[in-house]
Amino acid sequence: MKRNTIYLSVVCIALSMILICVPVMAEGGGGGDGSGMGGGRNTDVSSILAGLSEIKFILGGLVALTGLILLRTIKINRNIRTLLMCVVFVLFGMLVIMHQPSPLRAVVDPITDFVIGSTITLKKTTALIFIGSLSVIGAKLFCGWVCPFGVLQEIVNRIPAPIGKKIKLPFKISNGIRILIFAISLIMVLITGSDLYTYHNILNPFELFEWHFELVLAVLVGAVLIASIFVYRPFCYLVCPVGLLTWLLEHVSIFRVRLLRELCNDCNKCIRMSPCPSVEAILNGDKLLPDCFACGVCISACPKDALEFGVWRSKSGQK
Repeated sequence: MKRNTIYLSVVCIALSMILICVPVMAEGGGGGDGSGMGGGRNTDVSSILAGLSEIKFILGGLVALTGLILLRTIKINRNIRTLLMCVVFVLFGMLVIMHQPSPLRAVVDPITDFVIGSTITLKKTTALIFIGSLSVIGAKLFCGWVCPFGVLQEIVNRIPAPIGKKIKLPFKISNGIRILIFAISLIMVLITGSDLYTYHNILNPFELFEWHFELVLAVLVGAVLIASIFVYRPFCYLVCPVGLLTWLLEHVSIFRVRLLRELCNDCNKCIRMSPCPSVEAILNGDKLLPDCFACGVCISACPKDALEFGVWRSKSGQK
């Protein structure tokens, strides 16, 4: 059995255990009402069943696991990816499965609660651990395969641009804007006790999936979707705090897109075909890598199989 196959089996087992145990531990770790971090530990049968009933974690984990297996075993074509994204959008967006809290609130609210000294709820802690665990196992497995607003942007990006050309934003600029917005939000929390993202939901498009249609939300979502025709995942690269967190976690992810330098003939087809700016940085061996949303386009585009979604610190072929 190949070493990579062994790695994949171990990771799949670990992922399954995390997806089952994290909700159970979170639900069983709080007080009787399950509303906060305090209280005695409750590990009776009812709390275990309550944890296992969190269908959003089980389904989200299965989708991420499916993405990991597909990235490791086949070249994902455009139609397969589009179909899977539509399924994810329906499951976690329209059917209200991945709600309460939304991914954005799962990241922002614990930070806000910690800064102002408020109680961090178990639901948000569980969701944050879930997002983080998937991101450590595989780069952007949550954002690229589970997040409903992320896949919505990617679906819209499939629409041909009127000017006939897509735009790749320079990562130093887009990431600088994303970090600046996060810093402003943190300062706002320190001063007012409220964060920028959820203040009247001016930067929280996930409210769309709660069927809220206020003017501010409509303008935000409309602007993002229009921009998505020209730019790949603009909200993810420019604004989203979940994207910022998972980008940081990409640096310690077990599975990531990696280059097998001895197979590469520098045809640059992967760069031309990929919608994101990360591929060129991977080929150049840059230390600062843009977000890679694990779409598999660059892997499928390579005629020499020089790119793979593999264990990052493997000895063979890593530049």
